[in-house]
Amino acid sequence: MFELLNVGLEMQKRMIDIHMQGIEAAQELVETAQQNVDASLAATPLGNAGANAVKGWMRFWGLGG
Repeated sequence: MFELLNVGLEMQKRMIDIHMQGIEAAQELVETAQQNVDASLAATPLGNAGANAVKGWMRFWGLGG
């Protein structure tokens, strides 16, 4: 009887370990996605500044409106 109880507890412990590994993997994915969002938000003003500089250069040389 106790052997069956021990086997059941060991199986439950292994399932909890597997579940925790899945949670940790999901947390890493969320952190990576957040880093990507942060990088994109940081790059947007730089891209806008570059586009404005090109537009200004084109206006200076009479190449655009």
